[in-house]
Amino acid sequence: MPSDQHAALVMLGPDSGARGGIASVLRVWQDAGLFGGRPVRLLATYVDGSTLHKLGALGLALLRFIGLLLGGQVGAVHAHSASNASFRRKSLFLALARLAGKPYVFHLHGGAFDRYHAGCSPLEKAWLRRTLRGARIVFVLSDSWAEWLRREVGHPDIRVLPNPVLPARLPAGIVREPQTLLFLGRLEADKGVFVLLKALARLRASHPGLRAVLAGEGDQGAVRQAAAAAGVADLIELPGWVAGDAKAGCLARAGVFVLPSRFEGLPMALLEAQAAGLPVVASRVGGIPQVVSEGDNGILHAPDDEADLARALAVLLDDPAGARRMGATGQARVLAGFGVERVRGLLEEAWQCLEAHAGGRGERRA
Repeated sequence: MPSDQHAALVMLGPDSGARGGIASVLRVWQDAGLFGGRPVRLLATYVDGSTLHKLGALGLALLRFIGLLLGGQVGAVHAHSASNASFRRKSLFLALARLAGKPYVFHLHGGAFDRYHAGCSPLEKAWLRRTLRGARIVFVLSDSWAEWLRREVGHPDIRVLPNPVLPARLPAGIVREPQTLLFLGRLEADKGVFVLLKALARLRASHPGLRAVLAGEGDQGAVRQAAAAAGVADLIELPGWVAGDAKAGCLARAGVFVLPSRFEGLPMALLEAQAAGLPVVASRVGGIPQVVSEGDNGILHAPDDEADLARALAVLLDDPAGARRMGATGQARVLAGFGVERVRGLLEEAWQCLEAHAGGRGERRA
């Protein structure tokens, strides 16, 4: 950072108490002490609540950021972004950072950024490229996303930074239920929840103990209606958003974690499930194949394919001992490959690069 002792690394992202994958990552960063003792200011550009509440939080964050810039209290910026409104919010802050000559990291979390990019107008595509190319470093969650950004944006320094996971702390006294599936995510079509309901219908006759816990925000009424239409309303539980002890209880109870998304980056829920020792059934999209090896720590299936999803689930439901072995393999691998120390080293390297530029020892890229 600059020589000014009050200058900080400004972290742009959701409020630490918000729901969603980025907020979950930031909580792990904080709990694991990944900021390394450096001064960090978290500016919440998004909060849960009404539209008015969200706009108010955004406006307040912008005013605070401008004040920090004018007061010489910004050394560098690390922006956490997904697609659509998330990107648009962060791009406003990053434009101000460029005007002030402050280096920044653009950290892409969302798994639908290619779809967002494809739907942008020429003007918005130019703004997107300007925002990303103005970054010193771009972080993504998987090799596939790095390849896509290199091709579409042409940034010279795109790095893969995996989401970190901590060892799971599961409550004692909860017995695993091998025939219980756990889904953690938003209850929407893009997360594959309606395809999952149809897959359950294919499995129920051959698996009388089958249950599915569908935990997350979304339209529970639409899920219940679709479950009734599929004839599986009696098989599902809808606890809503779960966190803390409630999430730990779900992870301890389930026998299989399922995430049949249409697209993903590298979902935090999947890593947390593996850290808890669960075998995984997930769609073959985004960064998921990097961490789920077919038949080794889980089973992959084609997205939007209920028959293939049912097939993949049956492999684990029909072989509880094999499922436990896959869960143990996944747990060991995710803690080795996505542990805090590996992520700490990658972050330190990037932030030291920002510090060098912020301290005047590097040329600013246009």
